[in-house]
Amino acid sequence: MAKNNKKNKTISFNQRLVALISEPGFIRFEHILGEPNFFKIVGRTHYERWHSCFLGWLLDPGGSHLLTSYTLLRFLLLLTDEKCLKPDEISGQRLLTLLPTIEFDDVEVTPNEYVSSETSIQGIGRFDIFLTASCKNNLGLSGKINIVFELKIDSRPNGEQSKKYADWLLTNHPNDINFLVYLLPKLGSNSKETVGDGRWHCLDYQLLNDKLLMPLLEHPRLNDKVKPFIVQYLRNLKIRYKGIKMAITDEEKKIAVALYEKYSDVFDSIYDALVAERMIDFSTSDTQIGKGRVAGRIAAKVDGKVFENENLRLLFWDVLKYLVDSGHITKVPLPWGKTKQRYIVTNEDPPIHPNGRSFFYPVRYNGYTLESHYARERGLQVLKDLCEKLEIDFEPIET
Repeated sequence: MAKNNKKNKTISFNQRLVALISEPGFIRFEHILGEPNFFKIVGRTHYERWHSCFLGWLLDPGGSHLLTSYTLLRFLLLLTDEKCLKPDEISGQRLLTLLPTIEFDDVEVTPNEYVSSETSIQGIGRFDIFLTASCKNNLGLSGKINIVFELKIDSRPNGEQSKKYADWLLTNHPNDINFLVYLLPKLGSNSKETVGDGRWHCLDYQLLNDKLLMPLLEHPRLNDKVKPFIVQYLRNLKIRYKGIKMAITDEEKKIAVALYEKYSDVFDSIYDALVAERMIDFSTSDTQIGKGRVAGRIAAKVDGKVFENENLRLLFWDVLKYLVDSGHITKVPLPWGKTKQRYIVTNEDPPIHPNGRSFFYPVRYNGYTLESHYARERGLQVLKDLCEKLEIDFEPIET
């Protein structure tokens, strides 16, 4: 009888898997991920120099895109976005406040369409992009603006380099409006944690995709001849490289959510099988090495107390114990979660998600259960969401 049940479950899974891969949404998703682009063809999808040349071209008002200074204005607007990490002190705060009234003149940016070399400062280094300009408006603001850009894709920011570049810019241009801008695939909780120096604006490629590149495509002055170049770059950001995917489109998000809602049992079964085979580890970092992922210690500060452990699952247990023993857990109506598919915490036994499935990796303490079936970064976000609901402080700690 047990053998027949197992056979039926296998048949059911296979049928559901066939149904999934036959879904029009799944086929569309495959098509999106497999779309050709020039960067991929020439093997330069994640070559930082190509990224800086492309963005330098866009930022140059004299570029063949015909957008004049619109891209620069739009980029500076990104620095005010809530998703951009702000420096400890913003020297150009007034300029950012008055952006709609600002006019830029004498803009020079390297690299650009005609000069591919980077600006090099002896004893300091080479800036991925360096921009200078004059700015003014009719409200009395005038002066010179300088921007140092650094881009990272598959390498970590160097804190010493970040400090050296910041010191040089602020020391050599003390009377100008200066900005230090870092572009990375992923951000920490603040600028200093992210790049090793607290004087930088930090933003990720997803924000660049959503708030700069996509709007550019709709600009009426955009040169139709170069529009395909921007489309190619947008496609390039979707290509995963060494575990890194720099941006995802709204269409991809909608398709992925719709597929998961309809076939969550198939996705979860595949995930469980991969965990069992140690192909992935729900408790480890997002950095892929070799065939699987390598575990690392993980830490966070909750309600002013530091918790550290060997993996996400153990960290969840430590935090759950504290929340229960301190009485904080009673502040939230249980079971509770942020989506219609899953709960984060419950006091029900057995712990069941809204979709009827049992908790995948339950962490239990004194009648309460946390779901710990998350990748490292997502797990920290879940703890942050829970702490916000409980109205207590949460801060991830880099280890």
